[in-house]
Amino acid sequence: MVLVTGGARVGKTKLAIKLCQQQGPRVLYVAAGSPVGDDIFSQEIVRRTRKQRPITWEVRERYHDLGRFLLAHGADRDAILIENMRNMVAALMKHYEYSESEFDLRYLTSSVVDEMNQMVTSAREISALVVLVTNEVNIYPHTSDFFYKAQMDILGRVNQLLAASCQDVYWLASGIPVKVK
Repeated sequence: MVLVTGGARVGKTKLAIKLCQQQGPRVLYVAAGSPVGDDIFSQEIVRRTRKQRPITWEVRERYHDLGRFLLAHGADRDAILIENMRNMVAALMKHYEYSESEFDLRYLTSSVVDEMNQMVTSAREISALVVLVTNEVNIYPHTSDFFYKAQMDILGRVNQLLAASCQDVYWLASGIPVKVK
């Protein structure tokens, strides 16, 4: 597994695509779409990536139960690109019914981290290279939006889990990849 991280619009997807192409032509692109499919952020990621990735790649939207999905669809792939962990965390928060009034960050964090652990376990069981794209949380502005704060807190924990689980980790700055692990 490989983790590609950095701020917004620094070339993370470009590097992830290159890493996948080096593995062979049979690549599955997994867009971490929102639970209702109307998230403008996720739609923009898919749109921009469409211009960069080969047209022959299969594209699926998925945010929940990714471990089982990888086992079912990863056996005959050279690589699987999963983008974007930030969006996936937001989608999982909605899936687990985030609510400010009934909000329990420990339960929510535990549920999302459990999903990521299942994904990591499954990724290790398949032969395809799994490349994950995420955003660094320390690069984003502070806000009073509770959903955003919870999302960044959970994403920070997810990023730590993924970085520890991946063989290689790249951080991008101004389009330049730096291998940190």
